[in-house]
Amino acid sequence: MTYHYLPKEEYEVYKLERILKQLEGIVNRENKRHEMDQHLHSHTTELLELELIPALEAEVNYDPTPDTAYDFFH
Repeated sequence: MTYHYLPKEEYEVYKLERILKQLEGIVNRENKRHEMDQHLHSHTTELLELELIPALEAEVNYDPTPDTAYDFFH
């Protein structure tokens, strides 16, 4: 007998939101640790904190609505 498993379809944006929360959690935990007890290198934490997380937040929270009527018509 064969069983078929059909995973529940999920939008990719929701996956990115979950990844973003996980990355933020990693950075928060790393920042709480003493420098000698950290699991990641400091430059990796800085890369996550200063570049990757803000870029993902910008993509996840992107709003294509124009700011003004001028932007809409031009």
